[in-house]
Amino acid sequence: MKIRLGMLVVGIFVGGVAMAKSTDTNKDGNFSREELLAASYEKAEKKFKKADVNGDGRVTMDEIKGKKLTVAKGADQNKDGMITWDEYKAHSAQGVDKRLAKKDTNGDGMLSKEERSRKKKS
Repeated sequence: MKIRLGMLVVGIFVGGVAMAKSTDTNKDGNFSREELLAASYEKAEKKFKKADVNGDGRVTMDEIKGKKLTVAKGADQNKDGMITWDEYKAHSAQGVDKRLAKKDTNGDGMLSKEERSRKKKS
């Protein structure tokens, strides 16, 4: 029996998590999309594996029920009631792209230290 996922596990949403200096792999002081994705996927993979209790490469609501895991709507792209690693990665990439669109004020496709620390104006 398939259980429809209303909420599902998501590895990392970069906009809500402070990224480590280790994200800047080429040490240029900026975080490129590729660097952000690599950091996001690394953390997402750990959380995905933890949530995938039976190791079948898919996460169902039964596997995350009652656990303290980060959850978000929308990662189950095909709406089959489970999330695969590919869906999980795609959702994580969307978070990176949203953060870049929001924070990359000079449009160079990277986040400088200043852009990363800039607070949202109210």
